[in-house]
Amino acid sequence: MPNPRHIPTAVRRRVEFFDGETCAECGRTIDGERLLKHLDHREAFAEGGAHAAFNLDPLCHECNQQKGAGDTARTEKMATRHAEQGAEIQRYFQETDAHIVGNDLLRTPQEEGYLAVRDYFDEADDASLPALVTLPTGCGKSGLIACAPFGIAEGRVLVVAPNLTIKDGLAEDTFSGTGNFYHFCDVLPQEARLPRVVALERGRVNEEDCRRADVIVTNVQQMQGWLPLFPPDFFDLIVVDEAHHAPADSWQNINEAFPGAKKLYLTATPFRSDEQPIRAQRVYRYDLADAIAAGYVKNIVRVDAVASEMTFTEEGTEQSYTREEIMDLREETWFSRGVALSDVCNETIVDRSVQLLQAKNRRGTEPHQILAAACSIRHAEQVASLYRARGVEAAFVASEGMTTEERADRLRAYEHGTLDAMVHVGILGEGYDNPNISIAAIFRPFRSVAPYTQFVGRALRALPDGTDTDNLAHVVAHAGLNQDGHWHYFKHETEEAQVLADLDAWARAQDEATGPERDGEASPRSDTDPAEVTREEIEGFDVDAYLPVEGAEAEEAQQDLDKMEAALDNLREKGLDVPDADDIKQDIVARNQPLGDEDLPPPPNRPARERHAYRKILNHAVRRAAGTILHQLDLPSDTALVETVGRGDESNNVEVVIRMLHRRVNAAMGRADGEAEGRNEWPLAALKDAGAHPTAGRSTDVRRIGSESSSERQP
Repeated sequence: MPNPRHIPTAVRRRVEFFDGETCAECGRTIDGERLLKHLDHREAFAEGGAHAAFNLDPLCHECNQQKGAGDTARTEKMATRHAEQGAEIQRYFQETDAHIVGNDLLRTPQEEGYLAVRDYFDEADDASLPALVTLPTGCGKSGLIACAPFGIAEGRVLVVAPNLTIKDGLAEDTFSGTGNFYHFCDVLPQEARLPRVVALERGRVNEEDCRRADVIVTNVQQMQGWLPLFPPDFFDLIVVDEAHHAPADSWQNINEAFPGAKKLYLTATPFRSDEQPIRAQRVYRYDLADAIAAGYVKNIVRVDAVASEMTFTEEGTEQSYTREEIMDLREETWFSRGVALSDVCNETIVDRSVQLLQAKNRRGTEPHQILAAACSIRHAEQVASLYRARGVEAAFVASEGMTTEERADRLRAYEHGTLDAMVHVGILGEGYDNPNISIAAIFRPFRSVAPYTQFVGRALRALPDGTDTDNLAHVVAHAGLNQDGHWHYFKHETEEAQVLADLDAWARAQDEATGPERDGEASPRSDTDPAEVTREEIEGFDVDAYLPVEGAEAEEAQQDLDKMEAALDNLREKGLDVPDADDIKQDIVARNQPLGDEDLPPPPNRPARERHAYRKILNHAVRRAAGTILHQLDLPSDTALVETVGRGDESNNVEVVIRMLHRRVNAAMGRADGEAEGRNEWPLAALKDAGAHPTAGRSTDVRRIGSESSSERQP
């Protein structure tokens, strides 16, 4: 059993590093021969003093004998100064009139999150769990960290970041500097004192700096070496950024070192890397749907390449798989890894992401860039070369295999817009901010939600001066990478997205009811089998928006089309006609369609598949229109549309609206009322023309359904 009076070796080394071999009382050099060395507790160990470097002084044998268990004039003066510093910090955070509540310059989650945290700690006791705040990336987490100490902290504050990038951003930009958060958002007036901030750096920060600081900022790895210096009561509030890392040993070491401190966790991902919930009390959550609606972050669309057939080659032997088999096998590690490392699949992802990049740069007002995630350095080099082969300036960065200067030069070129695409290997995750990233291209299978969410979050930073097209992010991947589960967590984490979740569930039920039966199961494979995709037939792209994509350009184009239609009617009444009028109208609609609604059909040299793809596109358009209608109606949970606008055999409101829209599309096309089932015989041209109809009368649909449902609810 260890001796509790024994000072740990790590603590002794820190005392030597900071105080050297000089006696703190008499100033003589302790040489170990004439003068023996002792480590003396400023606050006596018997009275609760800690084995911490900032509570220990080197004394020569003579001074140690004279001091005994009491205080000297030096230690009394030091204790008084430390108590005064602590009292000043408490007054600063408790009495400074920080303009947080009612500040219109703050974002909603910053003010609401602050109030929730303050209320929690007002009622919390020593046994309370840490407070957890969940904010999507780009919603002002750093600003909330800056606000948190005021009215809450009763002593010094420790802010722990997961890496040096976030640490430096907090210390140099958020808490201090000419563009600091407090002045930028009018939280503190220009004449007020800003919090004194110290960023821990070995060799540049000493005990006096730390004692004078109101806030100390560090990163988790760096803090491990500083833990032996601080007494357990040195901090009153610990703020942990990117708290999904908190259960790791390095983070727990910090928690255990300061057991009495209040603890505030902030994260965009309330799950650990093993997908278990963080052990904390969630006091506030701001949903991604709200952030998108408020314009704090981009809306986001997933685009997955779906293959109807894939051929794997393994040690010279070929094995082909159908679409149904692909959907099952993608859960196997060997399969998703084979997809990730195969050129043919990588080319599919590259081609689609390049198409989107070109469309964004052509139709938006801001520059756009691609950020890609690869499996390894070699893989990253291959993906970057695929982009360059298509005329896209691209490079890769990794934490290994290149010098710091080379990595910095490539990132600088990317951030200045010289590069259109950057492929990274485990380095540009949390804390990397570049709002021009609007395409997240996934070339590796993420095995858990946390890294997937962090990577996708790099594309969410809003472009304040951008259009709706500019503020639409795309996540491009291959269905064989098996990222569906991560996307659905990401998408359906909010109640506001439940309408679209219901749509997905309804669509899956329909697919299960009408889908083809399989003859048998595919044979299992070992995780170690080397396999590569050598050929695939792309059936189309599965496009799914987080929230319904509304395009201002499309709405304006529709208004112009209405005027154009009226003018054409006037000409026809006079016996005149305009050649190619229908083609012109379709071209206007296509050019102004929101990017989230674009589906890429297969090449026209496969007629049956091309027609099937356009039929699928039409069904997607109907589902999205239904989702938007229900979202805008915001009906009470007990409202049943089956009794008002349905035909009586629908199972829920989602099905009512979808079937109503299908009937309207059929009527507009002059087709029989067979809803979606009868479209297998429609020619390609009819399916293409029908794509514009689901959204054409959406406003009228909302008014009619709302009116009829409210009439039904009235007594």
